Amino acid sequence: MAITADQILDIIAEEVPIDRADLKPEATLEALNIASLDMISVMFALEDKFGVIIEQNDVAETKTLADFIAVVQAKSDPQAAAG
Repeated sequence: MAITADQILDIIAEEVPIDRADLKPEATLEALNIASLDMISVMFALEDKFGVIIEQNDVAETKTLADFIAVVQAKSDPQAAAG
């Protein structure tokens, strides 16, 4: 089952003290003031909810929410990422 961008953004909104309406895919993590510790909480929440394992170095180069979403979706469906 593929994880949707909305599902990922919902989890970010739950884990990070930020309004869900402000979470647009083109927004940068820096502009949203999302700290690396917040992203670790998000990664744990994604693992708990969807069973997807995301390592910190998988997301080290992500700049926007769209970048982060792409990494999570690729990890959740390796076949789609390869194809």
